[in-house]
Amino acid sequence: MSFSQRYSQYYDLFYHEKNYKAEAEFVANLLGRYGIVGGNLMDLGCRTGRHAAELATTGFSVAGIDTSADMLARADARRITLPGSVARRLKFQQGDARTVRTDELYDAVVSLFHVASYQTTNADFMAMCHTAATHLPRSGLFLFDCWYGPAVLADPPKVRIKRACSEDTGLIRIAEPMMRPHDNTVAVKYTILMTDWKTQSVETVLETHVMRYMFRPEVELMLDLSGFEVLDSVRWMGGELGAADLSATFVARKR
Repeated sequence: MSFSQRYSQYYDLFYHEKNYKAEAEFVANLLGRYGIVGGNLMDLGCRTGRHAAELATTGFSVAGIDTSADMLARADARRITLPGSVARRLKFQQGDARTVRTDELYDAVVSLFHVASYQTTNADFMAMCHTAATHLPRSGLFLFDCWYGPAVLADPPKVRIKRACSEDTGLIRIAEPMMRPHDNTVAVKYTILMTDWKTQSVETVLETHVMRYMFRPEVELMLDLSGFEVLDSVRWMGGELGAADLSATFVARKR
C-alpha cells in the first residue's frame, strides 16, 4: 500500500487537536473583510475535507480539490454524516492544484494548511496561481497560507516527534528536516511507526516531503504576474505578520 493510502487512514488522527472550526471562521472573516460573504468557494488541497465542511457550515458552497483519491474518499464519507443543509453545499473532485479545471467560476479560491508551500518551484506556484485566476471573476479573491521565510531562517525546523492513538492503532511520527537554502526549501523525512494494538505488529512507513518557505516580495511578484493584486498579508489566525511567524496568510484580488 502506498504512503498516500496509509497516511490517509491516519491523517485526521494526527491532526485531531487542530481547531478546524476556528480556522474556518478566520478564513471566512478575512474573506468578509474584502467583500466575500457566503457564495461559492474552491478549496485547493482540501485533504479530508475538514476545512471545507466547516466553511460549508458558515454558509459557503465549497468545491474541494485534492490529488489523493484516498483523502477524497474520507472527505466524502464525512460529508454524508453531516446535516443535509451542509452536505448539499459540499462536493469533492480529484485534481492537482496546478492543473485542475472545473469549468466553473467561484467567488473565492482558498488553499490552506501550507498547500502553497508544496509548490516548490516558481513554475509550480505560478501554475497554482493561474488555476486560481482561471476560476475567479474579476475582483474574486485568492486566499492561501504558506511557510514564511523570515521565521524559517530565524528558527530553522528541528526534529519533531508526534504521537497519536486510537482504539486500534498507535502512531509515532518522526520528522527530520534538512534545510536546502539554495532553493528555499526544507526536505522533511518522515518515519511513521504504526502499531496494531490487537496483533502488536509494527509497520514502518518512510516518506520525504519537500516544503518551500516564501518571502513577501516574491509572493507579491508572482501574484502580480498571475493577474492578482495583493490586498493583505497577515499572521495565520490573525494579527500583524511578523518575522517570527512561521505561517503567513495572503489575500489577493484578481485584476
